[in-house]
Amino acid sequence: MTTCLKYESGTDSFTPAELEAIARFRENLSGIPDIAFKGFDADGIHRFASEHGVSEARKLLHSFATDLLNGWWLTILSLKNDLPTGTDESARHSAAAARYVAHLTAQHFNACAKFEHAVTMWFLDLDTDISSPLYLNRDEDE
Repeated sequence: MTTCLKYESGTDSFTPAELEAIARFRENLSGIPDIAFKGFDADGIHRFASEHGVSEARKLLHSFATDLLNGWWLTILSLKNDLPTGTDESARHSAAAARYVAHLTAQHFNACAKFEHAVTMWFLDLDTDISSPLYLNRDEDE
């Protein structure tokens, strides 16, 4: 889970209203990043598909994309809109809040890239060992 430090050297800390908005965000997030992507990879998709079938694996991946990834993004947007604004639109949020939202956005982007990579590797039935070139798992005869 993302850690939210109250103070950072050389910059203003979160305002009390920003801390309240971040607390609501964390409550609404309900651990989505941890639930969705702890150990998520192509091997896991392969195992799930072997145990439950390809159709169920596709349903699961659809749910990850629509419910978890999209839900996570909407929660980040909700935080951004929930953060109090100052009277000066150029200084919309504190520097700490702006950096926190940027960090959350980067975290979400990285999770999307990880999801896309895992699904691509699974769908194309490519070797999941990232230390080796991409070789097909299956023999040409299959």
